[in-house]
This record gives sequence, structure tokens and C-alpha cells, in this order.
Amino acid sequence: MASYSSSFSHQRDGLYHDVYQPRTRSKRLYPIPQCVQIEVTISFNLITRHHHCLTDRLVTVSDTHFRQESRRFDLQVLSNQDQAYQILGAMLRRFPIDPTSLTFDVVIDKITRHGLRISKWGSNMGRQVLPVRAKLWEIVTRHLVDDRALLRRALAESALLTNNTMVPANETSVKKMLKRVRVEDSDQRQDVQQSTKKRRVEAESCTICLEEIKVCSSTSQMPCSHMFHSGCIEKWLKQSHYCPLCRFELPT
Repeated sequence: MASYSSSFSHQRDGLYHDVYQPRTRSKRLYPIPQCVQIEVTISFNLITRHHHCLTDRLVTVSDTHFRQESRRFDLQVLSNQDQAYQILGAMLRRFPIDPTSLTFDVVIDKITRHGLRISKWGSNMGRQVLPVRAKLWEIVTRHLVDDRALLRRALAESALLTNNTMVPANETSVKKMLKRVRVEDSDQRQDVQQSTKKRRVEAESCTICLEEIKVCSSTSQMPCSHMFHSGCIEKWLKQSHYCPLCRFELPT
């Protein structure tokens, strides 16, 4: 497989969070227990995405679950701001979150407020333990640029710009001079001689569409030895008689 030179940059898109009470089937106790507890569970995921700049395509390449922390304590602790910050802050510091960031304080505040709020819900009356979940996730985008593809696109665009007359190649010459080539893996053996002409080459990209020329795919080769997808080069030569890469001229 041909090697690709590429440049990239990272972008941290932000830290997101969601605080909620999960569905539970815990038993209700009557009379209502005097000491109600809250169980806080915090989880953190890191989502990595690749942004292919040339095609403006965004692909999620990994969704890594770092860890999960749970802590159970008396509900009344949430009524004390200092105690709540001490307990919840210690939990959050186990995750890759900046303690000085605004998000750090916002998550603690949301957990505290949500815990106190759900304790007053009728559906939670009689429960001894109230669960609260805080899901945190950060999205990091890696912007990828294929330097070789950029160069080829620039060459192709330059060829079109300089060839303002756009004289197509002679159709008969195209049929005679374009050779059908089948791309094969470099270590693949040809056990049986086939009728179609084959050439062992490494996979590369079609300069016209910038898509990879895959192994075992049929391509067309110009007299200058440059190869392209058959459909791409045939369409190209109906508009221009130059090779997109080296400007080799076909008869007009």
C-alpha cells in the first residue's frame, strides 16, 4: 500500500454533561424513612473524531469509556454547599477535568440541585436510596489533510485552468492508447494466465476523483504510465487531451 503524507491538527470541541435519575425498581418503605440516602454515579467518555478536510467528512473513530465512580451518602449533605462540593469535587477530580474550569463547578451544582429536586417527587416517596447519574463526555476532533492529495488536486486544477480551450482527445486515439490495467497486491501470485492484461502495482489514488484505487479494481493507464479510474479518465479526456498529472498530450 502506498504511503500517504498527511498533516493534522487537534481541536477540543468541548466537555458535555447530562445529569438525570435513572429508572429504578427499588422498594418503597413505609413509613417514609427518616434518613434518605443519595447514590451519585459519574461516568466519563472520550469521543475521538477524524475530520477529512478534503471531503469534509466526519468519522467517529473511538468512543473510550474511561471509568465510573459511585458514592453513597446522606441526602441532607446536599443541603450543605461546602460538604456537597467536597464530596462531589473529590469524585470529579478522578476524571480528566480541569478543577478550575467552569464545567467542574456547573456539574457539581447540577448534581446538587437535581438530587434535592428528585427527593420531593412523589414517585420517590418511600425510597431509601435515590440514584443520580452524571454522564460526562468530551469530543476531540482531529483534522486530517492528505498533502499528496492536495498536491494532485492543485495540479489537476492547474491543468484545467491553463488549458482554457479544453480540446478533447480524439476518441479513436483514446481507445487505442488507453490500456486496461488490473491493480493487484504486490505479493499476490498469478497462478492462472488470464486473457486480460494485468500489471502488479501498489495501490494509489486516482488524481481526478482523489479516491483510492483499490486492489483488484480495473483501471486505465495513459501512455505516460499514469493510472486513473477508467470512468474518471474517460470522462476527463472528453474535455481535455492532457494527462491530469504530467500534461502528456493525446491526439485531438
